[in-house]
Amino acid sequence: MREIVIKHHEVQTKLPKDFVFENQTLIIPKNIQFQDPIKITIQDDNHESFEIIVSENTSIKIILELSSKETTPNQYKFTLTAKQNSQVKYLLVSELASKKALVEHYFTAERDAKLNLLGGFVSDIIEAKMHVDLVGEGAEVKMRAVAVSSDENIQNIDVLIVHKAPNTFGDMTNIGIANKKGRIILNGVEKIEKGMKHANAFQTLKGIITSDQASVEVNPILLIDEYDVKAGHGATIGKIEENQLYYLMSRGLTKRESEKLIINGFLKPLIDEIDDEPLRERFVHLVNSRI
Repeated sequence: MREIVIKHHEVQTKLPKDFVFENQTLIIPKNIQFQDPIKITIQDDNHESFEIIVSENTSIKIILELSSKETTPNQYKFTLTAKQNSQVKYLLVSELASKKALVEHYFTAERDAKLNLLGGFVSDIIEAKMHVDLVGEGAEVKMRAVAVSSDENIQNIDVLIVHKAPNTFGDMTNIGIANKKGRIILNGVEKIEKGMKHANAFQTLKGIITSDQASVEVNPILLIDEYDVKAGHGATIGKIEENQLYYLMSRGLTKRESEKLIINGFLKPLIDEIDDEPLRERFVHLVNSRI
């Protein structure tokens, strides 16, 4: 796996062949199928603005790590454009100690581009936006966002997918897990604009609480201005099912161990995508310390 480290708006490591970084924009070359992931680490930069352009016919997996132990306000704005016929798997891992963090992501998918987006949020207090525009016919996005809160953590996650071309596909699955006094708000909005025929929009939002003092709010919203489309959504909030806990506890596990095992099952699709071993271990440890 190749790693790109950015600190103080400058690249600290050697770029892969034919990559270009200028004016806070990383341009990934066209017509390449990358076998190994590219990990991009933003180190302790506040008010960071960063753009990624994945050129035509390129397939790549990008892992973006945001990590800062500073408690001062953090603000990040990231933009990713997937050019025609590109395929991008994008994983965000956000671990910020800030008591006031704002993380904005804006994605654009052009004709026949495919985005597979995963967001893992284990920050202290964060407002995160993940906005996807499907601007080319045949564009697709699959979005998965997971937020885990405990103690006094507050995480507000807004996910928006807008269909701006016909024959587009959008599917989001957002999960919030809250323990102790943790608070999570998950907003999932998918919009199909007028004239965008044969668009497909689906969303699932799920909240899991493991404490009577925790709270998860989920808000699924579909905005549809066209008739010839397919769309659906669903939302659930609740505690872990008693029969699942009973089954595991009957096999010798404690209630806490059973809860952790079930929740890690929900997180497994996200955890499995973290190719960087130290990052994966740190993410799993932090998640389990919160639940």
